[in-house]
Amino acid sequence: MSNLATQNKETNWTGVSYGIVLGFVAAYFQFKVPPVLPVMFDLYGYETFVAGGFMSIFAVAGMLVSVRVGRGIRRDGAKRYLMGAFALMLTGTAMGLLWPESGSVMLISRTIEGFGAAVLAVCMPAFANMSAGPKHLPIIIAAQATWIPVGQLVANIVAQPSVAEGFWQPVWWFGALATILVALWTGYILARGSVPGIAHIPRGGSSSSASNTATTADAQPMTKPENRALWLAAVLFFLWQAQFMGYFTWLPVYLVDVRGFTADGAVLTNQIPVVVLLVFALIGGIILKTGLGVIKLLTIALTLQTLGWAMIPFADNAAIGLASLVVWGIAAGLTPTSLWALPSTLLGGHRAGTDAFAVVLTGRYLGILAGPLIAAAVFEITGNWITVAYTFAVIAMATIVGTWLFGAQMSKLRNDTPT
Repeated sequence: MSNLATQNKETNWTGVSYGIVLGFVAAYFQFKVPPVLPVMFDLYGYETFVAGGFMSIFAVAGMLVSVRVGRGIRRDGAKRYLMGAFALMLTGTAMGLLWPESGSVMLISRTIEGFGAAVLAVCMPAFANMSAGPKHLPIIIAAQATWIPVGQLVANIVAQPSVAEGFWQPVWWFGALATILVALWTGYILARGSVPGIAHIPRGGSSSSASNTATTADAQPMTKPENRALWLAAVLFFLWQAQFMGYFTWLPVYLVDVRGFTADGAVLTNQIPVVVLLVFALIGGIILKTGLGVIKLLTIALTLQTLGWAMIPFADNAAIGLASLVVWGIAAGLTPTSLWALPSTLLGGHRAGTDAFAVVLTGRYLGILAGPLIAAAVFEITGNWITVAYTFAVIAMATIVGTWLFGAQMSKLRNDTPT
């Protein structure tokens, strides 16, 4: 397909919205644990590392399947992968509801859910990017970055009234309902053939869909230098995601154990950085559209994140504590917008498909695995959550250095590309 045709490609809003909703559901499943974790601790007496594993186990599932699923979807379409994912998520939910008192069974159920959510996570950015026209791509990238905060926010809203009464099960019931609804929507889309990449477009399908499919099929394969750059982007995702997961997995427990919050009060407080994050994820897209540049925006965001970690030791002061939540939320909103933009910035939106995003998602899943366990290990060794904050501040500074290296590598690729 010519560059002119790619530039004039219209946005398929059905594909964009469907992809982002898949992300919302995946994020809800991933983050349904933290708001109910204090209640589950009281009811079942889980060990700290076992409870951390309820979040980290999603990473194991994602790392095992993301790259393979991404390539398979690129080759065969996503239909059978999506239907299998919905079945896995419902099966895992049922297991968790039936045998919650067993930490081992809950870990298995979370692993099964994680396999399903991993498929949705690969599809989310790929469908949204492949369905986006160049004019709308920065805003659509920002919308993609909201999948985590929206999933968190919905999980917190669903959890708050139930944890106040000492129940966690409604959070699992809601996840099952969301899975069923998005599965029905998938069936409707399959019948209409309105989203490229789910299945082959039948004869008589829309010209917009056919155009998007052609764009994906005609895209040039990644070169070895581009692939290496993508893996560096995956490292950045790992370093940032470890911070993100450490923060949001253990913040409710920290607020209850150290700051003396009630379980529902901790959930309510946890929503402050999530809401700020959601707003600034969208603002990040607007900033990118002004032409600031993804490397500059990512550096600014990570500097703020380092500051947010550094404020936590002084959070016994109410004003500083509130400011740390807001600063951390701003940084955590701008950062994923920048990270999700890296594949499209490097390759172009029409070339950033499931195989490209599977690479960066591998780094993300490593961060999911490592973040809660790093926090738990540092706390177990030192007995102090403040040391955890300092540890992640160092990781944030390392991420800034990695961002500069990626920027240099991307500049070299552009300079080496013939004009």
